[in-house]
Amino acid sequence: MSKQRNFNSRRRLPVLFALVFVMIAAVACVNDLTPEGGWSGPVAEENKLFIGNRDGHLVRFDAETGNLDNSWRYPSGDGLGAMYSNAVVLGENIYSIGYTCRGDECDGEIFGLNLESGLSIWGQKGLELKTKLVGDIGVSGDTLFVGTTTIGDEEDSADGYFYAIDSSASASSIAKWRIALDGNAFTGVAVEGSTAFIGTMAGTLYAIDISNPDDSSNASDRIKWTFETDGAIAGPILAQDGNLYFGDLASNAYQLNISSRSSSSQLSAVNSGNGEWKFDAGEWVWAKPVIEDDTVYISTLSGTVFAIDDSTGSEKWSASVDGQIVASPTLFDRKRGDTRERALAVPSGEKNVWVISVIDGRELGVFLTDEPVKASPLVHNDLLYVHALNGDLKWYSVDDTTQRGCVDLKGGGRCD
Repeated sequence: MSKQRNFNSRRRLPVLFALVFVMIAAVACVNDLTPEGGWSGPVAEENKLFIGNRDGHLVRFDAETGNLDNSWRYPSGDGLGAMYSNAVVLGENIYSIGYTCRGDECDGEIFGLNLESGLSIWGQKGLELKTKLVGDIGVSGDTLFVGTTTIGDEEDSADGYFYAIDSSASASSIAKWRIALDGNAFTGVAVEGSTAFIGTMAGTLYAIDISNPDDSSNASDRIKWTFETDGAIAGPILAQDGNLYFGDLASNAYQLNISSRSSSSQLSAVNSGNGEWKFDAGEWVWAKPVIEDDTVYISTLSGTVFAIDDSTGSEKWSASVDGQIVASPTLFDRKRGDTRERALAVPSGEKNVWVISVIDGRELGVFLTDEPVKASPLVHNDLLYVHALNGDLKWYSVDDTTQRGCVDLKGGGRCD
């Protein structure tokens, strides 16, 4: 692993290399024929992990026994095709999305399950839409928020929609309301207070009022403001402590101040006077940013991680790993003798999860997966869980990075 940032080589990428990036993005997230599974990260609820497996089933793993619960999976028959997002737990239920495509025809489903039984809370199936469902679900109260692409069986469909979904098992209508967007929405939905945020492949970031979500009248009036970026917004948005962090496919990373934008008429430019910044990352920014202690960690598809000062937008250090970084790195503590040090677990789209120091980007170790990783790792009970692209769930000691187990998320067989 190299810690040196090489701007010259990256800025002289040949046209063919740029086209390869375009092809990778298309295949990974919007392939009309065979959407790719293995991008869903594990979500912990007590000592159970819930993961969307490679075939498009949501499955449950017992972290105590190290076994897959083959009696708990949705759907019970053929999978949904691919699940790119992490599931979300709300009360006694868990919610997720998946989709598959045949040519230009796509079938997506938003579903909710009882955590204990795994049975659908909305009857036999959830909300079925002729669309691609890619990004994470946003949650506020008992309402879920989901982004879509065009709806295939609607003649005058917009290029994308923002849906408000009733999470209640007794809902007479699962969809509360929707807002038309100017492009395909793959970012998922971030929520901060009474505002939801979603980006589109047209390069527009939307701020949407989600107060009083049961009011379905004049849904389009809920748009508070929009922000135009230099390129398509494909990756997730982080909303934290009154700020937004996200990247675009024009090689930029952004920090926007939510409160100042809510009261400002200047919506199209980064306002450095309010602490906002735009950072040139040199490559496409897809993975969700991570922030801790006034440092923002931005990852690129060229395999570079930048540590950026949140107050100024200036670079503190950069480091590189082999392969693309598609999923968000995970912050964790590792024990070194009598001390503990903070580190980032960085998943590589080529193989392995790299461990780098949050202090200066030094390589501290590696979790050997021997497979590409496009899902964010999870630290649970001093173990790091990794959903590899081949469909295996592997877990490791966070202290010495040794593998402690492996299970096939399709059939439940051991692979360690």
